[in-house]
Amino acid sequence: MVPPSQAICSSLLEECFEIVQEIRAQQESKNVATSLKPIHDRLQSIRTELEGLALTHRWSLRETDLWNYSQALQEVDKMRIDGKFVDSEGNQPAGQYVLLYLLRRCYGVIYRLLSSSEPVSEELMPVANKLSTVKKCLNEVLKYGGPFSPRDLYPYQLALYQIDSMRKDGKFVGVDGNIPEGQGIVMAHLNECHELLEMLKQAMNENEEEDYTEDDDGAEDSALTSDTGE
Repeated sequence: MVPPSQAICSSLLEECFEIVQEIRAQQESKNVATSLKPIHDRLQSIRTELEGLALTHRWSLRETDLWNYSQALQEVDKMRIDGKFVDSEGNQPAGQYVLLYLLRRCYGVIYRLLSSSEPVSEELMPVANKLSTVKKCLNEVLKYGGPFSPRDLYPYQLALYQIDSMRKDGKFVGVDGNIPEGQGIVMAHLNECHELLEMLKQAMNENEEEDYTEDDDGAEDSALTSDTGE
């Protein structure tokens, strides 16, 4: 027998998960490298403004109202090299997780704002539904953590690549060549999925670094034990 109130419990669980992510981001924001601080501050400012709009204009906004925010986020996205933010020397400074988290949150707010006020055409509904499924799966993977490998993430990368390849000049085009309604919503959803995927890759890299450090420590301990025995 499945007890009642499943939806309420699931919703509370999701809220708790979001709070945990927020706490981690706040803690790690203290360690953001100086070279990444301007990007961090810019994303934090965009997020604050978007969340303000969500409180005051949620039901009246249109895609054009959020154009500047979308463009600003895309500009930040383009600063990355192979998914990472780098400094002038090509290094990957501390603070990657925080920036990816802020990007994801910003795209998420844009998605919620647009989904409250703009429809998605029937032509784009299959894409929107597929993105919803991918996002749900990525959130589940992120929620329960690793260890996981690039092979585990490949199906999601492939799904997003297939959706990306459907665009022409950055737009999803209908069968008769028209531009269906809901472009902004679907793009915000797509970008949020990409940021979730990058967060998972970052977590995977961090786990690999921790394992490498533990292996080194273990080797040093073994060497010391061996020397002591001699």
